[in-house]
Amino acid sequence: MRAAAIPLLIFILGGCASPGDWRAVSVNGRTVWRADSGKWRAEVDPSRGRLAYLGPREGPNFLNAPAVPSNHLQLGGHRVWLGPQTEWTPFWPPPENWESSPAVSVKLRRPDLLEVESPAGAGDAVAIRRTYRWGAHGRLECGVSWEERTPRGRQAVQIFQLAGDVVFEAIPKPTATVPRGFVRLPIGSRPTTETVFPLPKQATRSGNRILLRRKSAEEKLGFPTQTLSARWPQGELLLHPGRIKGTVMEDPDQGFNAQIYLGGDDVPLLEFEQLSPRLIPMRPGDRVGSTVLLEIRSR
Repeated sequence: MRAAAIPLLIFILGGCASPGDWRAVSVNGRTVWRADSGKWRAEVDPSRGRLAYLGPREGPNFLNAPAVPSNHLQLGGHRVWLGPQTEWTPFWPPPENWESSPAVSVKLRRPDLLEVESPAGAGDAVAIRRTYRWGAHGRLECGVSWEERTPRGRQAVQIFQLAGDVVFEAIPKPTATVPRGFVRLPIGSRPTTETVFPLPKQATRSGNRILLRRKSAEEKLGFPTQTLSARWPQGELLLHPGRIKGTVMEDPDQGFNAQIYLGGDDVPLLEFEQLSPRLIPMRPGDRVGSTVLLEIRSR
């Protein structure tokens, strides 16, 4: 009963919330949790169990989170999986409790810290806990944690699905074995990572940077750990790597943990991602986790 009283209390006192504090509001007949930082707004939708809005207070939403999803795999927003995906059985789709289930709990740990818990699934599809907090300089801290039960550990895969005509920007770092400074990741008919390849048609060079735009065919690229940029006429989102909690076992992605997906015409989705290394608990009973930072800027 006490947990149910929290949204009611916030409705009553919502007008007194401090900047960065979360409050429950009604949007199109649904209860969502909202926190503002300056001119920016974040909203978490418990029915999706995730961050579903990030952008200017008056819009538009920089995240793709359709009001009426086309199917249960198109909820958009802040997707979170535990990888590597190559170890899933089957390889696709993700476990339902990670991808398409509503939250089983939403708690205010502090006025500025919202905690959202997914349900537990079958086998090793453990519950995933998301946390959201506005930090300094318009940065939204997006944390995930879980109880790791496997001896090799798993990695956090934090995916942000984006809306509109996005231009991504990343910095390649060429080496002798990866001459373009980034890799082509497995998708569709490409079963393995490619390190030597022609410049993808989605890519153009701009000084020491690569600009990426969606084309008719899908593509997925991995860059060395770095901050990724997504730009619109209305603003820019920077996805920064953050901090991890746990003992690092290995890096399944060989250091290419900053990733960009450009969907084709059949599934025209746009995503940028940060992946952690494999993590196991530092002590028995500890949770493991990863936090990334989403920084939003005007243009």
